[in-house]
Amino acid sequence: MIKRSIIFFTLILSVTLHSQEAIQQWVYNTLERAQLNVDKGNLEAAEKIYYDYATSTYSSKSYDHFVILRTYGYFLLQQDRNEEALKYLKLADQKRKMPPMDVFNLKFILGQIYYVEGQKEEAKKSFLEWIQIGEDNEFDLRPEGYATLATIYAQDADWDNALIYITLAIDNTAVFVENWAQLKFAIHIQKKQYMIALEVAQDLVRVKPKNKAYIEQMAGVYNIIKFEEESLASLEFKLQQDLLKKSSEYVNLANFYLFKGLPIDSSKVIKKGLALGVLDNNIKHNELLSNAYIIAKDFDNAVNSLINVTKLSDDAKYDYRIGQIYLQNSDYKNAIKFLKIARSKNWDGKAGSLEMLIGISYIELDDFKNARIELAKAIALGKEDEAESWISYMDSTDSLRAAAAAN
Repeated sequence: MIKRSIIFFTLILSVTLHSQEAIQQWVYNTLERAQLNVDKGNLEAAEKIYYDYATSTYSSKSYDHFVILRTYGYFLLQQDRNEEALKYLKLADQKRKMPPMDVFNLKFILGQIYYVEGQKEEAKKSFLEWIQIGEDNEFDLRPEGYATLATIYAQDADWDNALIYITLAIDNTAVFVENWAQLKFAIHIQKKQYMIALEVAQDLVRVKPKNKAYIEQMAGVYNIIKFEEESLASLEFKLQQDLLKKSSEYVNLANFYLFKGLPIDSSKVIKKGLALGVLDNNIKHNELLSNAYIIAKDFDNAVNSLINVTKLSDDAKYDYRIGQIYLQNSDYKNAIKFLKIARSKNWDGKAGSLEMLIGISYIELDDFKNARIELAKAIALGKEDEAESWISYMDSTDSLRAAAAAN
């Protein structure tokens, strides 16, 4: 109930902060009274308040009525009563001369609901209006809206518009969204834009190097464009003569070497591209270089590449990966160091896994005291079965040492 209360007051604050209009005090008091009933679990009483005021008579330009209708719609949405919510949100949408920010936000919500309810044309219309209002008023357009609109166009096989909006979604987010990249790949394949599709496929493999479906997907594109010996020989010659001028050529050649099981050659291509400045010293290229080194079992250089990534990104997964590499190579002190850095950055992988690795590293260093602390944390996070064998090992070792000391 607290969360819903926060949502309610956030809504009211949004109305007052982002609008030139302001609701009257009685409207605020009415909505607050309804929310208090929600907080107490008196949903019927709350709904009666919303319904009575929402169905009263107001002018077509009443901002008070707009806010009441919208709030009632959100109340119904929280109870998964989407069809009923739509009725009142549509009525809110019909109000005339409402503040642009309020209409902008309402169009986004309506687009989402229409899409969930399978009303694609209405969803498309609402999202397009949302974009228009956003562009006209220089509001921030959420990439999720672009992505949903792209999905709608893709479902209608309107590949040109689908590509426009999925590209906007990807270009306007700071994180890699796997589903969006998959959609962009599929659109490029449909449009027979195979070289661009290959770049997207390579991004998916870079992010999920163990995903067989993505590897097969990339291989399929290589086969379509016949990126075989003739193309390879041409790129290799250009590489030797420092004639490769496009970053995509370096990335394609490096990925092709990986695909062919030649990770050392792949790493050399990326290193040369970085040294010449053709490849930007960014997360994408350093992560690709690290993957090549890992496959080549050159773990020192793999770590160095990932350390470069940590200078460019605060994502804890890179520190965690470094810790894993150190652990696999029996460098337990560095493993603990980077795993703890990952934890300090709120690593959000499988609960307890990080604590298990730190605990195991402490055991290998014969530091049972700290190992027990970490394994206790792992158990609290659901890793009891995995931790038990290590605890038994420490107990047995401690017993043997005590017996030896007694003798």
